[in-house]
Amino acid sequence: MVKRAATTLVAVAMGVTALATAPAYADPAAPSPSPKSDPTPAETARKPYTPNPRILSVDVDPDVVVLRKGRSVQVTARVTTRDVRSIDIDLWRPGGHGGHGGNGWFGKPKSGHHGPKFDHASRSWRFDWNDRTGTYKVHVEAVGLDGKKYHEYRSFTVKREERHWPRPTGPKATRIAGFDATPEPVRKGRTLTLKGTLQVAQCWGDWYYGWNDYSGRRGGDRFCLDNRNFWHDWHWLGSQDVKVYFQPAGSRKWHYVGTTETNGHGHFATKVRAWRSGTWAVRFDGNRRLKGSQATDYVKVRRH
Repeated sequence: MVKRAATTLVAVAMGVTALATAPAYADPAAPSPSPKSDPTPAETARKPYTPNPRILSVDVDPDVVVLRKGRSVQVTARVTTRDVRSIDIDLWRPGGHGGHGGNGWFGKPKSGHHGPKFDHASRSWRFDWNDRTGTYKVHVEAVGLDGKKYHEYRSFTVKREERHWPRPTGPKATRIAGFDATPEPVRKGRTLTLKGTLQVAQCWGDWYYGWNDYSGRRGGDRFCLDNRNFWHDWHWLGSQDVKVYFQPAGSRKWHYVGTTETNGHGHFATKVRAWRSGTWAVRFDGNRRLKGSQATDYVKVRRH
C-alpha cells in the first residue's frame, strides 16, 4: 500500500511538471513595428537643398548725421543675406536717386553644399558741411540663387549743427583810436591840432566784442552780416559829433571847448589855442545803439 501510494504521488507530481512545461496553444500576439532609423549621411546627401533667398538685415550707422563745419562724418550700411548670388547697395539722396555702387558678387554655392549660404556686404559714404540736409535712403538690391530680385530700404537723416549763441544786448562798443594833440610841448597861445578816428566794434570771426569792456564772447561768424547788429572788427563811424574838453593842470574841472564832426571815414581834426598846460579830451556821447567813448592827451605849454 505504501509503495503504491508513493507511486501515485510521483505520477501526480510529474503530471504537474509536464503541464507547467508544455507549450501553450493560445493565439499568437501580433508583432510590434520596428523603430525607424535616422537617415544616414549618404541618404541626406542625396536630397538637394532648396535655396531660400532673403535679405536678412540692413543696418545703417549712424542713423542721424550731424554736420559740423570743418568736419566730416562717415555713414556705413551693413547688409546680411542668405542664398544670394549678388548684391548692389546704392544711396538715394533727398529729392532723387543717387548712383549705384557697392556691388558684391558672391557666386553659386560650392558643389556638395547642402545648406543655406550666408554672406555679408557693406558700403560707406562721407558727409561734410556742404552736403545737402534731409532724409537719405539706402537701397539694397540682391539677386537670389533662384534668379529673383529682392529689395530692402533703410533711411537716415542728415542735418547741420544748430548753435544758439547769445545775441549781444545793449549798444555796440565804440572807441576813439589814435587821438593826438600836437605839437607838444607847445608855446603859449599857439595852435594845437586835435585829431583821431571814431570807430565802432563789429563781428570778428567767431567772436564779438562785449559793449562794456571790449572783452570777447563767442557769437558765430554766420551771424556777422551787415544788416544785423553784430560786429566785425573795428569799423569807421562817420557823421558823428565829437565834443572837445579841456582840464587845466591842477584842476579837477572839465571845460567844454567845442564840437567837431567825423568825416565819411570816421576821422576828425580840429584846431584850438593852447594857453595853459593840461589835458585835452574828446568824447563821443553815444546813443541808443552806440556806446559812448573818449580819449585824452596831456599837453605841456611853454611860456617862451
